[in-house]
Amino acid sequence: MNNTENNSQKNEDTSERQSFFHLPKILKIDFDKPVPFKQQFAFMGTILAISCLLFTVVYIQQLISGNVASAEDGSTTPAASDEVSENTASDNSSSKEEDVNPQKPQKKVTKISIAGADILNKMTTVEKSPEDIHKGPLILVNKDYSSVLDGENITMLCDEKSDSYVLSDNTVGVDAEIIPHLNSMLDDFASLYGETDIMIACGYRGYETQLSLYDDELNDNDTEGNQLVAPPGYSEHQTGYVFDFDLNLSNGGKAGINYDGQGDYAWINNNCGEYGFILRYREGRENITGYLFEPWHFRYVGYPHSEYIEDNDIAFEEYMELLHKHNDEDAILMEDHEGHKWCIYYVEGDEYDTTNVPVPANYEYEISGDNQGGFIVTVDLDK
Repeated sequence: MNNTENNSQKNEDTSERQSFFHLPKILKIDFDKPVPFKQQFAFMGTILAISCLLFTVVYIQQLISGNVASAEDGSTTPAASDEVSENTASDNSSSKEEDVNPQKPQKKVTKISIAGADILNKMTTVEKSPEDIHKGPLILVNKDYSSVLDGENITMLCDEKSDSYVLSDNTVGVDAEIIPHLNSMLDDFASLYGETDIMIACGYRGYETQLSLYDDELNDNDTEGNQLVAPPGYSEHQTGYVFDFDLNLSNGGKAGINYDGQGDYAWINNNCGEYGFILRYREGRENITGYLFEPWHFRYVGYPHSEYIEDNDIAFEEYMELLHKHNDEDAILMEDHEGHKWCIYYVEGDEYDTTNVPVPANYEYEISGDNQGGFIVTVDLDK
């Protein structure tokens, strides 16, 4: 075949390819000649349209596969994996409540596990008397366990309170240990919301005062009296670790009636665990505590115990039952929201003689009686 025939064949092949890949005339560019602006604009517009189409297809595929958050979330970040943490699950379950009450903090969970044997490997002992079983912030007082404490370490709040709250009168007193924590909590509340109308209506109440209240309540409410007011000797108010909130209203009001823990005041009920306090008589725990729900009744148990109780929405009775299952050989390892760690365990006491309580020689610790026959040791593993 000669050169003329070869060229003819090539021209035919080229012609066929051009007819198959047909482009609009405006997009046919001869790069050996200057390209008019109109053709440049049309060419770049075509490239842009194809790119947008490809991006849209890929994005739709991502939405279908679940790798892009839905528009309802207002997010374009990758979706969480199938493995959901306890914190995330709690956030999702309470999202509706948080919409109603934006002051409620993001739900977090204090973690617990069993401490390793190497944590408490350097031990010594501390002697505790039978009377010490009934002293300390973790003593349980309810209808089954009476308060041995009555008026010990009580300080009048009028001499120690901050300016962030008021008192029903100058006779309101509490255990001196809780005053800095109480002031701190209500100072923080006042700085956030500008409210200083919280009133502490009642703190410490002695046996005789409790007896009078109990008799009056029985006369007014018949059989419901023992669900509203504790029998004398069995009231937490006798310990000094408890107080009732009210509001400083011009028309007065009975303690606990005006304060309901709603609105701005929900911040206190939601955050009290950070300051060592718990809501003692919780809603839904009436069959355990033996008392009706009281959103105004707060009890000091100390940190980190308060945080765990509040995080898990359990009664103090349930928490103490948990602690009693763990001695120093299988102590609880507790980690708070910030990663701070504690080791907590129970030691059975001797009600007739001295108890040698095992404690670590290389960490700071606190010992509290439980009022049930033993001691709770709380070890700060960061100190």
